[in-house]
Amino acid sequence: MSRTQRALRDLSCIGGIAAFLALTASFLAAQDASQTVTELQRRYASVRTLAGSFQQTYRAPGIQQVEAGVFYLQKPGLMRWQYGVPEEKLFVADGRESFLYVPQDRQVTVQALTASDLRNTPFEFLTGSGDITGSFNVGPERELRPSLEGTVMIRLIPKTSRTDYSFISLEVDRETHEIRRISIREQTGNTSEFIFTNLSYNRKLDRKLFQFSIPQGVEVVRLEE
Repeated sequence: MSRTQRALRDLSCIGGIAAFLALTASFLAAQDASQTVTELQRRYASVRTLAGSFQQTYRAPGIQQVEAGVFYLQKPGLMRWQYGVPEEKLFVADGRESFLYVPQDRQVTVQALTASDLRNTPFEFLTGSGDITGSFNVGPERELRPSLEGTVMIRLIPKTSRTDYSFISLEVDRETHEIRRISIREQTGNTSEFIFTNLSYNRKLDRKLFQFSIPQGVEVVRLEE
């Protein structure tokens, strides 16, 4: 056997080993994603309330908008997102309707929103209400990179086409299995990202947090389904 033939043989072996290793890594990554979802579901199954701080980043062609504030969630379907940066804004869902109040615009947008409307959304399983594997195909996240230490990323692709987004990426703490970051890729290609800090579970929350009274003198816009 000539040196050229031996070199070609060795390259062929190396290629086969590399392909095997790539397939093994892919299989292990899929296993890791499945195990993460199992632990994630277990972690949030007992969650009744969740509160914390958030940073929200919206990205579209030529646009990057960063907002921040605090949030409160309570099962089933109660939410309060209180923005303080860069301007005040308030989103409240009381189990029947949602209210978006922008003080600077002196406007409130009202829309029907029940717990059932939150199905197949990230906010459903944040309070332990969703069945992740029942609603999503699960796999490792190969496009987005972790933003925090000690986390693993998974991608959730909805099993139904009746959604406004194409996939959700979760960044999950490897030790506690808490969700640290959610990235939502819209069907348009735009992305909304939430990073969570100062998380507090199962605190008793004042019911008034999820009630909203429309201020006098503001414009009310009611959106139909």
